Amino acid sequence: MLTNSSKSNVLNLIKGRRNTKQFSGEDISVEEIEVLLEAAVWAPNHRNNEPWRFFTVRKESSIRNEIANGIIALQESNSTGKLPDLHKQRITQDIARQPWLIFVYSEISDRDEITEENYGAVCCAIQNMQLMATAMGLSVGWSTGGISKIESLDNIFGIEEPLKIVGVLTVGYPVSTVEKTRTDYNDKTTWL
Repeated sequence: MLTNSSKSNVLNLIKGRRNTKQFSGEDISVEEIEVLLEAAVWAPNHRNNEPWRFFTVRKESSIRNEIANGIIALQESNSTGKLPDLHKQRITQDIARQPWLIFVYSEISDRDEITEENYGAVCCAIQNMQLMATAMGLSVGWSTGGISKIESLDNIFGIEEPLKIVGVLTVGYPVSTVEKTRTDYNDKTTWL
């Protein structure tokens, strides 16, 4: 049973978690990423089928060039033509300077119900990673935007099984922490 102090510590950890976009240039070790992945796989998952898949991309990985090219191709397909070289260069530099990228996927089942359960479990795994990162002084930016919509990701990662991307996590040391507020739970709760 948790003491009041322990309850307060856990609640403060939850309240302190942020979806970060700005990171310092400080390196992160493989061991730190392994701790986050260990936390992830202890997320609850229906049928204990462990539906998550992680593709980690180190800062020095040459895969980052392919990811940048995928973003450029995506943006060009959504526009009227080729992007200016300066814009392409900015995209490549932005991807290169991100501290660590983790692409998180969920198994797709031939049954919609299981696919949905899997997606929920993988979201819980990401939350575990975010909370562990916060406890370690790290931060995680969870993106479901452009980078997760690159059409060539399956080819880049060699994915052959039916998977759905849940998001891309950027993991690093935050530049700063922004204060946040939430609506009181009583305003969102019906007591019956």
